[in-house]
Amino acid sequence: MADRSPSIVVVGAGVAGLAAAKKLKEYGFNDVTMLEAAENVGGRVATATLGNACVDTGAQYIHGTSEKNPVFCLLKYLLNQLPEMGEEVFYNNKGHKVNANFARRVYEDGESFIQYRGTGNSGKSLGEHYAEKTRGVIDSLQEADEKAKMQSVFALVGKDMLIDIGASDLHRISLDSWQYYIDMGDSVNIAGFMYQLVDLLKEDFPKDRLLLKKEVRTIKWDGSFPSPRNEASSEGKVRQYPVCIVCEDGEEILADHVIVTVSLGCLKAQASSLFTPSLPTEKIEVINKLCFGNIAKIFLEYEEAFWENDIGSISFIYEDDTPASISTNKMQWLKSVQSFSVLSPKERFGNVLIGWCPGEIADLVETMTDNELSAAVTDHLKMFFGPSANIPQPKSILCTKWRSNKFVKGSYSFLPVAVDGQVMDTLAQPLEGSQFPDAHLQVMFAGEATMKTLYGTVQGALLSGHREADRLAAHYKERMASTAASMDKHI
Repeated sequence: MADRSPSIVVVGAGVAGLAAAKKLKEYGFNDVTMLEAAENVGGRVATATLGNACVDTGAQYIHGTSEKNPVFCLLKYLLNQLPEMGEEVFYNNKGHKVNANFARRVYEDGESFIQYRGTGNSGKSLGEHYAEKTRGVIDSLQEADEKAKMQSVFALVGKDMLIDIGASDLHRISLDSWQYYIDMGDSVNIAGFMYQLVDLLKEDFPKDRLLLKKEVRTIKWDGSFPSPRNEASSEGKVRQYPVCIVCEDGEEILADHVIVTVSLGCLKAQASSLFTPSLPTEKIEVINKLCFGNIAKIFLEYEEAFWENDIGSISFIYEDDTPASISTNKMQWLKSVQSFSVLSPKERFGNVLIGWCPGEIADLVETMTDNELSAAVTDHLKMFFGPSANIPQPKSILCTKWRSNKFVKGSYSFLPVAVDGQVMDTLAQPLEGSQFPDAHLQVMFAGEATMKTLYGTVQGALLSGHREADRLAAHYKERMASTAASMDKHI
C-alpha cells in the first residue's frame, strides 16, 4: 500500500460498519478499528428474549430472494428451516370476517398502484397518486356496498405501506421514491434468524479491535495530529494523522480515514456538533431534507392461541377508511395498529403475535407502559374478533423502542415530496481535506441512507459498507501505481 498500513476507524458496528470492516480485512488492511456506542453490535439488526424465545426487535425480512442480494446469499442456507407461510385473515371493525379471496384480490390491485416506479413526479406525493388510481377503480363500480368494501381494503394497503416506510402520512412521501430502486425479488420472513447475519459479518474480525460502549463525541478532520507513540514517518519525522476521533470517555484515536456509519437519525441530531470542521453545507442540507421514519413492533405472548393454527397474518379493516385519508392520528392511534403477524413455528416461539405501528404512532407507543399497551391492544382485538371471541390479556408484552434509542433514533430513511433520491449520493460522498499532504477520503459515509438504490434495507446497509471499503482499496491501488511509476522515472 504505502510505507505503512493506513489507520482506518469505522464508527458504528451495525451491518454497514461490520460489512466495511470485514471487506477491509479481506483487502489486506490490517489497522482497522471499529467503535460501537452500544453494548452489542448489529445496530438495527437486533434481538431480545420473549419467554423462552429469541425474537427480532429489528430487521426480520430478507428483501429479495435472488443471487443479486448479498444478504440472501449469506443466509440462504436457512431457507429449509423456515416454516410454511400461514393463511391471511381479515376482520372488519364490526367484528366480522371479511371474505379472504375478495380482500386478497383487492389488496393485490392496491399494491400494483402503490408500488409505483415511475419518474418525473418529484413534486407529487404517493398519497395523491394512490388516491387517484384507486378512485378510478372504485368509481367504475355500480354497487355502493361493493364500493365501500373495496375502498376500505385499498385503505388497508396504504396503511400497511406506512409501516413499510416508517412514515405517518402517505401525502408526505415522494411518488418518485423508487425510481432508482433495484428490485432483488420477493421478500422472505426469517423471523428469529436475522442475527445470524451479524454473527457471519463479525466472526473473523479481531475482538480486540472491536470496542463496545465506545461513544464518539467529536470527529476532528482536516488536521495534522502527531502520533502519541512518536511513530516515525518514512522521512524520520513524527507521524501525523489527518483525523482524530474523540470519544466520550476522553480517549482520542488517530486515523488516516474514518468511515461513519451512524444512522440518519443520529446525523440529524448530531451532525452540527459531531464534526470539526463542520460538514459542508450541501451535506447538512441533505441530512435535513431526508426523513428518518420509525416503526414499532408490539410482541404479545399468550398462554394459548385464540387464532386458528394455520394463520400467518391478521389484518383489520375499518369500513370508514378511504385511500384519500391515509395518515396517522395520535388521538385514534389504535386505528394504525391494523396488521398483526403470527410468529411461527409455534414449537419455537410459543403463541406470539406482533402488532406493527408506523411513524408517530410508533413514537407514541414507545412512551406507554406495558400495562397500558396490553389493555388497549386487548380491547382492540376484541372489537375485531367479535363478542363471541375469548381474547385474554397477554401473559407478557415487549415493545421496541427505536426512536428513543439514542444510538439510532428511528428505523430507516425515506424520501419526502420534492426530494430526489440523488441527494443520497451527496450524503455518500467522502470529505476531502486541505491541510494534509494526502487529503483524500478522510471522512467517509456508509449506511442505508446513503444508498438511493436500496435505502431502508439490510442489503443497502451491507453494500454501502462494501462500497466504502472498495473506495479505499481503489485509492491505495492508485497510490501504489503512481509511486511505482515515479520510481521507474528515477531509475
